Amino acid sequence: MPVKSNRNRSWQIVVAITAALIIGLWLPGHISVTLTPSLGYRVFFLTAVGKEAFKEGDYLLFAKRLDTAKINRLLKRVGCAPGQQLSTVNGEYACDDHFLGRAMSSDSKGQPLPQFVFNGQVPDGSLFMIGPHPRSYDSRYFGFIHADSVLNKSYPLW
Repeated sequence: MPVKSNRNRSWQIVVAITAALIIGLWLPGHISVTLTPSLGYRVFFLTAVGKEAFKEGDYLLFAKRLDTAKINRLLKRVGCAPGQQLSTVNGEYACDDHFLGRAMSSDSKGQPLPQFVFNGQVPDGSLFMIGPHPRSYDSRYFGFIHADSVLNKSYPLW
């Protein structure tokens, strides 16, 4: 009888190791950790982008060229989606009259920041991305992103 329980125990160990390997290989490609406090969350679960329309409040990982040297991957929240009214007045941004935030005139080093100014309906295929942190570098400075640049839909975990 002890031989049978040893085989059963060995089988359980093999199954546990196999499950851990599968999860260990799959999970890292579906987790994103942000290094800045711009969103209020640091760990996100990533899912594939489907054909669904993005809406206000969705967290999205997208590609954006911030300088000529490289393309950055940014994770921000949709502040204003296609068809909604985006307004800019004196550096303050609102979507359908809901306050989104204020643009800063300079960065932490005192360098002037560009400010995106737009008043009207967000065009089809465009998204205004925002971070709730006052120093979040987002659409207030670089403007709309195109929906085609979205890499993953993201869900905050922690």
